[in-house]
Amino acid sequence: MQIDCEMKKNWIIILFLSVSVLGCKPTYYTHQVNYLEETAQTISLRCVGYGNDRFMAINNAEQAAFKELLFRGVPLSQQKDALVSTNESESLRKNNSYFNELLSKGRYKTFIISSTPVSDISHYKGSLKQITVDVKINLYGLRKDLEQNNIIRPFGY
Repeated sequence: MQIDCEMKKNWIIILFLSVSVLGCKPTYYTHQVNYLEETAQTISLRCVGYGNDRFMAINNAEQAAFKELLFRGVPLSQQKDALVSTNESESLRKNNSYFNELLSKGRYKTFIISSTPVSDISHYKGSLKQITVDVKINLYGLRKDLEQNNIIRPFGY
């Protein structure tokens, strides 16, 4: 009898741990960044951002716009190729201090001409909220900054 109770107890613990581990799947959400318009010096993008509150969600949308420009490019625009490289992890590793300052510490905001929420904040998953923001970026200034910091070569070189 003692073995059966101990065995049941072990099976319950194993089952509980299995369910716990399987239930801890990471949550992935994709950023939606869409081209709106551009001039010779600016680009406007509509971005969906996620966060625990309105402020975080707007910052997330703005950062998504910059990551799209820097590492992926924006289809249907003159910026269809990435400004830096499509190898995001390698670029971040090689130029860690620059991108840490730009993205993590909020320096990207100096290149934002306007950031306008176009939707109310809404529930996404769990405690996450989402918001849609139109972000207009000084593309000329961003490109010059990347050149001056030797992240990209000047055009024509």
